[in-house]
Amino acid sequence: MNWLKQLSGTWQKNQLQRPELVSMFDKPHAKQWVAIDCEMTGLNPKKHHLLSVAAIHINDNTIDTGNGMHLVCRPPVMPDRDTIVIHGLRTADVEHGMGYDEMLALLLPFIDNRPIVGLCTQLDIGFLNPMVKRYMGTTLPNQIIDVRQLYSRRMGDRTQGIPHQSQRLTNILAHYGIPEMGAHDAYNDAIMTAMAFLHLRSQL
Repeated sequence: MNWLKQLSGTWQKNQLQRPELVSMFDKPHAKQWVAIDCEMTGLNPKKHHLLSVAAIHINDNTIDTGNGMHLVCRPPVMPDRDTIVIHGLRTADVEHGMGYDEMLALLLPFIDNRPIVGLCTQLDIGFLNPMVKRYMGTTLPNQIIDVRQLYSRRMGDRTQGIPHQSQRLTNILAHYGIPEMGAHDAYNDAIMTAMAFLHLRSQL
């Protein structure tokens, strides 16, 4: 399987249209990750839009909150009142946000070759990858780590049959006594995800 992964990585690297990002394909350093979280207008990447993304470096046992990144984007369609109660971002918050290419020009070098840690990573990456591919010619080459899967691995049979409830971030935080910082804020969610990851990384 390793040769398949190497072959896939080589193919992706050959598709790269932005040589300044070639280091994203380098082997990551040990004990370095990046926690990310996205806020969107909905759950379907084909009809909903990214509103904000936060990213924070994790270096061994340290979460580098002093150098984190929280980028607010201007979506092609402004959020409506029904979704504002979910993500908390109003038209006034995003109408002067940055374009997606401008956001990626900042985000991708920050992510670099670090494994990406998140909660519901399939959803976040599902929104990011199409715009990443348009921007640099290929999708994210990084290893993707979902905290929910690590928690399920840690808990074993105790999460069988109730995965959606038992693997919510609030439940994971409560299990480890991690204080909640306020949900549906990308930066706070990225920090909380990073804290949960530090308790669960032995499951990698």
